[in-house]
Amino acid sequence: MHENNPFIVDAAPVEERVSFYRRTYLHVAGALLGFAALLAFFFAGFDQRTGIAFTLASSLFGLMNSLGSWSWLLVMVAFWGGTMVAQGLASNRASVASQYSGLGLYVLLQALMFIPLLAIVHIQTGGQMAQILVPACSLTGALVVGLTLSVFMTSADFSFLRTIIVIGSVVALGLVLLSAFGLFALGTWFALAMILLMATAILYQTWVIKTQLTTGDYIIAAFMLFSSIVTLLWYVISFFLGRRSD
Repeated sequence: MHENNPFIVDAAPVEERVSFYRRTYLHVAGALLGFAALLAFFFAGFDQRTGIAFTLASSLFGLMNSLGSWSWLLVMVAFWGGTMVAQGLASNRASVASQYSGLGLYVLLQALMFIPLLAIVHIQTGGQMAQILVPACSLTGALVVGLTLSVFMTSADFSFLRTIIVIGSVVALGLVLLSAFGLFALGTWFALAMILLMATAILYQTWVIKTQLTTGDYIIAAFMLFSSIVTLLWYVISFFLGRRSD
């Protein structure tokens, strides 16, 4: 291994390439398990109207009733700020400890962000959250596997997707802002559009990992993939919720 002089992943010897992908996806799996464990911990006692998730969800819903959609925008701004901090730590190639700190912080932030969404799932399903979470997780997993294989099994250049992602993200942000002002209602179709956008992001990021990162960047790669996967999961759950309400 050449840890002090890493190769670009796609140009690395086979054994180093295999080691990189193994490390990357083990870290993604670890992040997802940590994410699930945190949510299980947060939601302990939710049925008895106790616990961290119930307290935070009740506080947020109360804030939304008093401030309207502006409250959710404030939450999103705070989450964005935390994400920038986590991303900065995770991108610090000079310190593995910093990279792990960034990944861990981001896992915690995402778990906190999922609390209000899963609280709504709990309410709408009468506590039978598996009715939505099982198909949502299954669909998300199938999409991630399919998109990943499409990059690894072809030599296609997916760099053009960056422009689509940037434009799509700007449009999505604009719609969210319009919604915050009460000028636009985000429906099930928005969740579907975001699913397509995040699927595109996973495709592009997997290509970036393959062609632009080095074999020493497995934690950075795991951060990128975890971010896209959980965001995709958010909108898949939102889509199933919307379909249930229609």
